[in-house]
Amino acid sequence: MLSSQLSRSASTAAKRFQQQSVRLLGTAKSFHLNSPENNEETYFDFTDENYERVNRILSKYPDNYRQAAMIPLLDLAQRQNGGWLPLAAMDKVAQICHVAPVRVYEV
Repeated sequence: MLSSQLSRSASTAAKRFQQQSVRLLGTAKSFHLNSPENNEETYFDFTDENYERVNRILSKYPDNYRQAAMIPLLDLAQRQNGGWLPLAAMDKVAQICHVAPVRVYEV
């Protein structure tokens, strides 16, 4: 009886893991729904004042660890854009951090 319960428990855990790993394989872009305010043609760039902040943030990290600035840069982009992050802002942060956009979407 105990072995059958353990077997069911292990089987259930394996199914949950498989379902989770399938969900993790997607990217934010694959779930993105275009809207007039947020699509692949939407333009985003930091203001001159925020570019000064970008440079201050980046100066805290060695060049080979620029990706470590990703979360502070996303926060800055979100604050500049009124509390939400358009796809273009995430792409801009990826460009600045020298990483693939999917690395930013995963945050």
